[in-house]
Amino acid sequence: MPVNDPEQFDGMLLAMAQQHEGGVQELLDTIFSFLARKTDFYTGGGEGAGEKLVMAKFRKYEKQALDLHAKKQEEREESERKRREKLAQKKKEEESLNVKEATITELTDDEALALQKELDKDKTTEPDKSPANTVQPEKMEDESKADSDEEDDPKEKGKMKPNSGNGCDLPNYRWIQTLSEIEVSGHSIVTKSHSIDTKYEKPEIP
Repeated sequence: MPVNDPEQFDGMLLAMAQQHEGGVQELLDTIFSFLARKTDFYTGGGEGAGEKLVMAKFRKYEKQALDLHAKKQEEREESERKRREKLAQKKKEEESLNVKEATITELTDDEALALQKELDKDKTTEPDKSPANTVQPEKMEDESKADSDEEDDPKEKGKMKPNSGNGCDLPNYRWIQTLSEIEVSGHSIVTKSHSIDTKYEKPEIP
């Protein structure tokens, strides 16, 4: 009588398998020992009949096992492919979101006020470029022209120009003056007052 349910004896066979510590080899050894001792499996069908029967059943269930294994492997690969695609799509969406967040930033009222203060502070620390602090080229040209006109004046020719102390620099001495005093210095060291010849004259206006 054929067995309609292939899983009908799974509980019994599983219990047998669990009692064989050596695994499938010991389980097969028990089954074939049972066939040899309790049945005419090896003798009833003639020489080689038992081997042919075993190999036929082996080929039948080998194909089923290989097909089932291939199907499960294909399902695992498809599941893994979908998982990777889902992760890649999620990563792409996160990167796109990060770009948008980096390019558009909404400031609060306090942050906007602080930013405006920083901008105003930067403006106040810039160098002053007002006309009062800038040398005007026209003014420089006027001063240069005035000096040139003074040199070209015939009345000024032959006269010595005053030094920086409103005095004069001569070969042996120099002198400078202010409204209240006059200072004379020379190359020789004077030790006595009578060695200095000083004359005071009234100024004459030509």
